[in-house]
Amino acid sequence: MEENKSTIGQVVWTDLTVENADELKDFYKEVIGWEIKNVAMKDGEDEYNDYAMMSAPDKAAGGVCTKRGVNKGIPSQWIMYISVENVANSLAKALELGGTSMHEIKNKEGKLQFAIVQDPAGAVFGLAEA
Repeated sequence: MEENKSTIGQVVWTDLTVENADELKDFYKEVIGWEIKNVAMKDGEDEYNDYAMMSAPDKAAGGVCTKRGVNKGIPSQWIMYISVENVANSLAKALELGGTSMHEIKNKEGKLQFAIVQDPAGAVFGLAEA
């Protein structure tokens, strides 16, 4: 995949997390024409695939993910991820302003990498570090 240099405030990724990612990836392949790239995942000792949906061999369009492992508990809807300078700071500000934290993913060092937030009107979006 091509390296994506993002700017603050830019939509940088979109994911759909569902129970049946194996089946749904084929739906999007047939309807939209995306190609499928397997992304190896782990849930404890179990290994499985999530899928990067590719609009060209080196250009990812988004992901179709299985609702397990780090993705357990994510709402089954397309979620856009917006680039921010610091996920933890942006999440804290969202909570202060009436948002709700729906899901958080930390790296091995414990640093917050991604957060899924519901805004005060009920819309859901993700935060990703630039």
